[in-house]
Amino acid sequence: MTEVSDNVLPGSLSDRERRIIGEAGLALFAGRLVLDAQPPIDDAVLAAVAERCAGPLPDPLVALWRTTFGGRLDYDLRTDLDGQDVPLSFAELFYPGSGGYHDLWGWIDHECELAGESRPDWSGLLVHLPIGGFEYLERVYVHTATGPDHGAVVCWRQGLPPGWELSTGDRAGRLAGDLRALFGRLVLDRDPWETQADTGAEMRDAVDELGSGGDPDARSAAAKLRRLVRATVLDWRGALDEGTLAAQRRLRRLALERAAADDDVALLARLVEVGCDPAEEVGSGLSPLEVALLQRSFAVVPWLLAQGVPVENSLRVGAHVVDLDLARDLLDRGAAVDASAVAGALENGDVEVVRLLCGAVRSDEDLARLGARLRTLAAEAVTAERAQRRASVLAELADRFTPDRRP
Repeated sequence: MTEVSDNVLPGSLSDRERRIIGEAGLALFAGRLVLDAQPPIDDAVLAAVAERCAGPLPDPLVALWRTTFGGRLDYDLRTDLDGQDVPLSFAELFYPGSGGYHDLWGWIDHECELAGESRPDWSGLLVHLPIGGFEYLERVYVHTATGPDHGAVVCWRQGLPPGWELSTGDRAGRLAGDLRALFGRLVLDRDPWETQADTGAEMRDAVDELGSGGDPDARSAAAKLRRLVRATVLDWRGALDEGTLAAQRRLRRLALERAAADDDVALLARLVEVGCDPAEEVGSGLSPLEVALLQRSFAVVPWLLAQGVPVENSLRVGAHVVDLDLARDLLDRGAAVDASAVAGALENGDVEVVRLLCGAVRSDEDLARLGARLRTLAAEAVTAERAQRRASVLAELADRFTPDRRP
């Protein structure tokens, strides 16, 4: 998606700059920055890993491990799984002795155990070698068996537990033809030097720390790394100016999400004008309307409603922030109300919103379970009211007895 050379402007890294970067626990591979970079793999360990695999280790994987045998990544990655565009956490590069849920050997043993249990005729050699992921929730594998898929990168994502409303089960899919291509897909949705983005913040801090001292070579290395990292930021504004945004799914979704989150009606209007759909799903399965509610973007909300966007999930997402008039409007437009919406409304400061939503939903077991919480909140409200009244009386008496100390 975004190919970036390790040798970025304003010039390639000198030998001393590379040494300084390495001493800071940083490494570069395929144009991406690796944090907490580990020493390169040695021949004995490389051979030991290869012995557990169904075929030769792919060259890009060996190149990565010869650069850094493990570390952390701080980029955004999305992929298509079963027709859905989903985020994937590729935060860890496994290595022996890592402090994650398992280290590399632990994950290899885990995969071998699963394969042995599910396939009695299993050869004992891994076709898919786990190389990274995020704890036990998501993993990235490299295909090791000889053939057309050798070196391909695939992923596995754990589904939600049974009984969850959005439960989809475990999913797997192909990420890239090889490891270098996968690294080329690691991007940043937002510039960590310009916004308070979660992703990229660790890279920003590491680069800034590298350049904070008095060593001119360290400062120049930091400047080059900063340029490299920022080159991976997705430029939806540039695509908008060029007139190509509507044809690029990820960029237009980013633009819609930013406009909704920033309460920017003018930007939303421009996006719709160039062909973007204001009802399109953006980040984490939310619509722009739902993003706007979560971010309290109350100028954008009525504009989106005027465009006729669907509102079915709006109260499930935003019952805790809507006022009474907006809650009524969303109900009139067909917003669904269930136990999750009522539970959200309990966090709303306007008790009339709670009353309205409770009147719009039929009782069921989930709602029955909210009864105890409603009674607790009612008791807390009574206590708070009494405490406020007591404080008012005490303050009045204090003013009477010591008028000269009245605030």
